[in-house]
Amino acid sequence: METFKAIEFAKPRDFSKKMNATIEFIKQNFKALFKSLLFIAGPPVLLSSILIGNFYGDYMGFVTGGMQGGPIAAEEMQNYLMSAGFWLQILGAAIFGFVAVGLTLAVVYNYILEYDEKKTNKIEVNDIWLRVRSTIGMYMGTMFLYGIAMVVSYFVILIPIFIFALSQSPVLIFFGVVLVFVGIAYVWINLSLIFIIRAYEKIGFFSAVSRSFYLIKTKWWSTFGVIFVTGFVKSTISSLFLIPWYIGFAVKMMHTIQNEAFQEPSLVSELVNDAFFVLYFLVSFLLYVIPLVGISFQYFNLVELKESRGLMSKIDTIGQAPTESTPSDEHY
Repeated sequence: METFKAIEFAKPRDFSKKMNATIEFIKQNFKALFKSLLFIAGPPVLLSSILIGNFYGDYMGFVTGGMQGGPIAAEEMQNYLMSAGFWLQILGAAIFGFVAVGLTLAVVYNYILEYDEKKTNKIEVNDIWLRVRSTIGMYMGTMFLYGIAMVVSYFVILIPIFIFALSQSPVLIFFGVVLVFVGIAYVWINLSLIFIIRAYEKIGFFSAVSRSFYLIKTKWWSTFGVIFVTGFVKSTISSLFLIPWYIGFAVKMMHTIQNEAFQEPSLVSELVNDAFFVLYFLVSFLLYVIPLVGISFQYFNLVELKESRGLMSKIDTIGQAPTESTPSDEHY
């Protein structure tokens, strides 16, 4: 049987080594980590997925009905969008979604903390739950303030568009739109480390924001690369679970076109299609592990490159410097 060897976080890594470390960490901890996610974050993820899936199923049902129903289907959809049930469904999905994201962040980062401290992948759900229970307020608060920061940044970045719009120049307006997208991406990447920083360094939100900007300074493209690649992998895998829903929707559309009058799909057909959509959302939430772990390795990489914390810790513990020197820069 292969001997377990804990992954060392506090070391500099180039891009390929960060990707390899991310894959290796998930392989090592697949069972324990996803079990913790299912038991702790699973319930709100499932509830939000059901509400979103039900809403999307109803919406696509109206779209399908509109192909045959004309004004009647449009009127039914308007009544649905104005109903109290619709808004309660949206509110419930938003609340459970917010809790689900907060718990997902808390589980993943607390798991990494537990792994780093104990140097083992034999981690129990209860151990993670005890950590999550004591830190969930911090994660929820960080999410709320993070959202406010992104909204404020968005409106600040919109100012050039309004200025360029006054000129009525298509070229300047286009430049303003591009500037908005670039500005949002810049802020988003620079704030990407705040959760792992708050988890590891136990500092306040605004200190974490400043710290994140400091660490990512001169390493923006490297950080963007990690987020883009891990996010792409996550999206690609999760999209595979949406294929059955697309097949069901296509069959329903073909059935509608072949009939002169619109016919409501059977209850079994609706339940199966909704189940596929719920499965897609559930898998999507669970696969956020991939970018979150990737961001964690980027955080440790940047800390080591700029501050050599791991090296200094080894010197203090062992009493002598390691034989391998710390590289002065990262090769992305």
